[in-house]
Amino acid sequence: MEQPDFLLRPVREIAKKTVYTATPDQSVKDIALIMQSKNISGIVISENELPLGIITDRDFRNKVISKGLSPEQIKAYEIMSSPVNTIREDEYIFEAIYKMTKHNIHRLVVVDSMGIICGILTDTDIIKFQTNTPFYFIRDLEYANSLDEIKLLNNKTINFINFLISSGIKTIELVRFISHINDAIVKKCIELVIKDNYFDLPDRFAFLVLGSEGRREQTLKTDQDNAIVYSDAIGNSDVEKIKDFAEKLISALIYIGIPECPGGIMAKNDMWRRGLAQWKKTLSQWITTPTPENILNYSMFSDLRTIFGDESLERELKNHVKQLAEENNLFLAQMAKNLMRFPPPIGFLGNIKTEKEGKYKGKLDIKKAVIFPITEGIKILSLEAGIVSGSTVDKIRELAKMNRIPENDLLEIETSFTFAINLRIKNQLREISQGEVPSNYIDIKKLNHIEIDRLKIALSAVKTLQSFIKSKFNLDFIS
Repeated sequence: MEQPDFLLRPVREIAKKTVYTATPDQSVKDIALIMQSKNISGIVISENELPLGIITDRDFRNKVISKGLSPEQIKAYEIMSSPVNTIREDEYIFEAIYKMTKHNIHRLVVVDSMGIICGILTDTDIIKFQTNTPFYFIRDLEYANSLDEIKLLNNKTINFINFLISSGIKTIELVRFISHINDAIVKKCIELVIKDNYFDLPDRFAFLVLGSEGRREQTLKTDQDNAIVYSDAIGNSDVEKIKDFAEKLISALIYIGIPECPGGIMAKNDMWRRGLAQWKKTLSQWITTPTPENILNYSMFSDLRTIFGDESLERELKNHVKQLAEENNLFLAQMAKNLMRFPPPIGFLGNIKTEKEGKYKGKLDIKKAVIFPITEGIKILSLEAGIVSGSTVDKIRELAKMNRIPENDLLEIETSFTFAINLRIKNQLREISQGEVPSNYIDIKKLNHIEIDRLKIALSAVKTLQSFIKSKFNLDFIS
């Protein structure tokens, strides 16, 4: 079953139909005996055929044995992991891989349309049918003990992306999967850096990713955009430890192949590593002084996402971002005005304008022409609507629910955005295969007629979005 459509097969085709279950009030000892007799490493805790939780070997070790508790006296409901991760039997195998990778788990309970247990799916079930899945990558990443090993694995991500594209995967799902693979790589680097040097790091800090990484919209070979926030309660010595950790981590990420940010938006730099109160003050300064640089910084930071550490600090910052946006509509108007500096490159007669000279003569910067103006335009409308989390597509769909922009326009904008992302990824893969550095420049002469037409529609969608924003924020009256 090596054909590329494997990931688009329904889960029920490879899931085990026999599922061993126990009730919530059964003793841990009884459950251990069942698992031993059936030679299984996990058992589903259920009631009325509905999954409530799961108990694995790890739960026995970490929640019973290590704490010196009596297996006869402890009940299943006291140590089970709940809620249990499930997947419907008619969902794609790709979705199963995505869920396992996202939650760092090895099994999913398969349920029918009514939520009733009908099977169990493990990572081993998938691997035995398909040798070219990301599970091998994740497994090797888990066992990696050096930055050199991570560097080799990072270089293999191109193979998986090619495989997923050949499987017919949707663009949004592809980008989402790339993001989780990248997250796993960064987290492993963090794990190794801490293990080797920083076992006594304070708990109250968070390593944040920003921009496209924060929105889970990376494509290939994107550079770093990250920051650190730490609690105002930690002492100076811990602040110094965090500083040293940030410098070591950024160096490690560069070493494994994630380039540093040309603009210096990295946690190793003092500007992007601050205490919570200092970050709030900085955000307030950015929004009250809307220079082009401050607009860029605020826009980048507003897409923050915790990849390691205390997520409560992220929540506090996002609440502050949301509050500032609600209180400063003039700043959003300045963001909107800044967006108008990037009109779609389409001529009066509908021809696509390309670079006139230089290395990329005759090519189109797809990021500047479509991806950035849609991302930024949707972000402005989302901030105005109080939406501060999610990908660009997530935000588009939330705006649709709130009737913030005509539904037909939003659908066209979403379709155009995903088309542009797909075009960018395929172009970058082609460049890499030819030994070139991946770029955002598309050679439109290599596009077929359908792609040219879709590109023109995408540029038209950008124009529609910008016109709507211009009218909404009365930009003709803002100097």
